Amino acid sequence: MAAEQRIEGLDAAIATLKGLPDKLRKRALRNALAAGARLVRDAAKAKAPILSANDPAVLKGWRKPGTLRKAITVRTSKAARRAGNVGVFVNVRPAKGAKFKGGKQVKASQRGAKSPNDPFYWRFVEFGTKRATERKFLREGAQQLGRALEVFKAAMGTALAKINANPRANP
Repeated sequence: MAAEQRIEGLDAAIATLKGLPDKLRKRALRNALAAGARLVRDAAKAKAPILSANDPAVLKGWRKPGTLRKAITVRTSKAARRAGNVGVFVNVRPAKGAKFKGGKQVKASQRGAKSPNDPFYWRFVEFGTKRATERKFLREGAQQLGRALEVFKAAMGTALAKINANPRANP
């Protein structure tokens, strides 16, 4: 699921950004995008269910209450970076995989159906299964995109004002 918002009417800000060095422009954009995305993340975290201590998976040690909620993060987009753009997204961060050094495993994986640190099951919670009803938490967070756009605009305005106030600091 991907949601997009387009910003129109920011011609002056775009012109100012184009006049900046590449590194500074990308940093300002990434920070402003992340500020808006944090609003979406916080709304999703608020809606994410937490397992009770009496849940059978918790009692067996396969899950920990709050794992899903803790794993909802704002991350930078590697695909956008490779394309020369700036992008962030909100999603459920997977558990860490195994570490290898010199062809040998040096650290065990935290992934797996019976790992209490792996929130792989978020898809089943978000979209439901034939036996479990869906519990929309990411989609509820996406409802905040309108407010996130306002946060982005404010953060971008602040960043541009800061850059314009101190032109010597800009390489």
